Amino acid sequence: TLLNAEHAVSKESTEKLRELCELGVSVCIASGRSGPAMYHIIEALALPADATYAVAYNGACGYRFKKDFTRSKKDNPEDKSIVFESCLDQIAVEESLAFAERNDLLAQVYIGDEIFVHCRDENHYDLAKRYNKLTGANHTHLIDGYRSINKAAVYKILLMTDDPDSVLLKLQEQEPNLQATLVRGSPPFFVEVLHHDVCKGNGLKLLCQHLDIPLDSVIAFGDGDNDVEFLQFSGMGIAMKNARPRTLAVADRITEFDNDNNGVFHSLSTLQKEEHLPSYPHKVSLSSLSSSSS
Repeated sequence: TLLNAEHAVSKESTEKLRELCELGVSVCIASGRSGPAMYHIIEALALPADATYAVAYNGACGYRFKKDFTRSKKDNPEDKSIVFESCLDQIAVEESLAFAERNDLLAQVYIGDEIFVHCRDENHYDLAKRYNKLTGANHTHLIDGYRSINKAAVYKILLMTDDPDSVLLKLQEQEPNLQATLVRGSPPFFVEVLHHDVCKGNGLKLLCQHLDIPLDSVIAFGDGDNDVEFLQFSGMGIAMKNARPRTLAVADRITEFDNDNNGVFHSLSTLQKEEHLPSYPHKVSLSSLSSSSS
């Protein structure tokens, strides 16, 4: 959505978000990514607000970042604090890992700021490397089995595969009682397992409750299957031109340009011209932007 093919926010989008922030718009970054895969985005944006808020792990965790946050400050509770979190039930963790083992799938397990993987063959190593390259993640740990993380608080599990649609169907067939939210990954080489109440839309609700902002004042951008509720729950849901069919179907608007051609920037500029967003100083509530990739 916000990130281009180089996995970066364009100069134009960065400057537009800073401008809106200066004009009183609260800007939130919402993503399927883990916290550490978002820290560099928060740092690069350097929004001119006392705090920047982010929804991570597809809605399983919300963060507050103090102004001038840098990755070197990530362990300082004064600079980065958790606003809300929802972890997977232990039974859902066990059933998901058992499914992965039965079907020879690599499972990436997210605990706090760390990712744990048990690679059993070269294909598993390749999938882990591809994910690290996609997100810039350098917080992945190789472990010899998942017993070492037994009973830990897990934000989410990724089942890595080049055929997410068939794995998603197989998971639903083999584990019909699994109490979890299941998401087809974007880019499509994993299936995501989250707490049954977690989705990016519910993460938006929790953040708005925390900030005392009405949902109908939110403008949200998204492109993936994980953005459906995110757009539905907002006052104005805008799908990117390159969005998934399910996301396009629920959108109030569709951008004229895709993420590689500054779709968010152009849409924000249009919203300013239409006076949905300020181009002069006065307070507007919350503009939420989704970044793809878990």
